[in-house]
Amino acid sequence: MVAIKSVVALALASCVSVQGLSLIPSVKPLYQQALSVFNLESDNVDIEIPQIVIGKLPDVDEKPVPGDSPIVQCDASQPQILSLQKVIIDPNPPTRGQNLTFVATGFLEKDIEEGAYVEVDVRYGFIKLIHQTFDLCEEITKVDLECPIAKGPQVISKDVAIPNEVPPGKYIVNARAYTKDDEFITCLSATIEFPPI
Repeated sequence: MVAIKSVVALALASCVSVQGLSLIPSVKPLYQQALSVFNLESDNVDIEIPQIVIGKLPDVDEKPVPGDSPIVQCDASQPQILSLQKVIIDPNPPTRGQNLTFVATGFLEKDIEEGAYVEVDVRYGFIKLIHQTFDLCEEITKVDLECPIAKGPQVISKDVAIPNEVPPGKYIVNARAYTKDDEFITCLSATIEFPPI
């Protein structure tokens, strides 16, 4: 649930227009421009050589999260500490120049302590744009929570501004969260598409 903020922010921050594989060398400057829109630093972002994902797609192991949002639970057959009960976003789908409001409810089976982390991958089609690791306890302060997060019911509500400058395209974001002891908290995936301007 905490990773939802990272999923949305990174999906938007990574929006770059790639017309084809021949334009891969142009990804880095465009990506730097996209990061600047969101005041994010690229020092911890792996963008030196975008990876092209070729071959058979992996078997889909996901289940929808109630609430009619673009977020699904990935790696659904694996035991996870967080059970998402509902995610609602408004507007749905996200719209340029408007605030995106999301409310997520879920249940944690264990406390989450300092040292927990989230690994985020962002793809544009067959091109992997980002692989970045975030400190989960640092990120949750942005949704008015702090570590340790006690086991039990959880509710997160947050508004995120979506700039008008977000380029069109379809982006797939995966976030996998782990405890400090590498126990699997959750896996969330979102597909976000911004139409041409």
